Amino acid sequence: MTKSHRIPRLQEELKKLFNLALQQKLRDPALDWVNITEVVLSKDLRHAKLYFSHYNNPASHEAIREQLTKSSGFLKKQIAGAQMMRTIPELTFFYDETEDRAEKVEALLASIKQNYDDDDDAYDPDINLDDYLDDDEVFDIDEDEEIYNEFLEEEEEEEEERQK
Repeated sequence: MTKSHRIPRLQEELKKLFNLALQQKLRDPALDWVNITEVVLSKDLRHAKLYFSHYNNPASHEAIREQLTKSSGFLKKQIAGAQMMRTIPELTFFYDETEDRAEKVEALLASIKQNYDDDDDAYDPDINLDDYLDDDEVFDIDEDEEIYNEFLEEEEEEEEERQK
């Protein structure tokens, strides 16, 4: 396997290993519902950034980060035990804000939808726009090709006059 595939594969395997260790081996109630969402290894494999989320855990992001940092020795032993890497990387933890951003976007879209639904003039896909447009302003090219061509000729003449 080429080196370009090695790091992404290692990152994925480490993520699985860490999540398994957090859920089944590490019996720390402070880390209940904590999930490693991404592992980013440096090119030299000496450093790993671990991004985490915690859906039902009421603790603050910082408290969970501190608890994960305290558990980093245990997680390093899991890497050594799995014999995945010769060098055990230094682990640093970061809160993954993806879910928070997604919630904000969903809330924003819900508020827009609510405002949109409350509007009496809201878009209705069943409305026929022809009922609202002035017939003089609309050209049906297939039916009124001659009128359309005259219109184009007039536009060209006006453009020529403006250029003179």
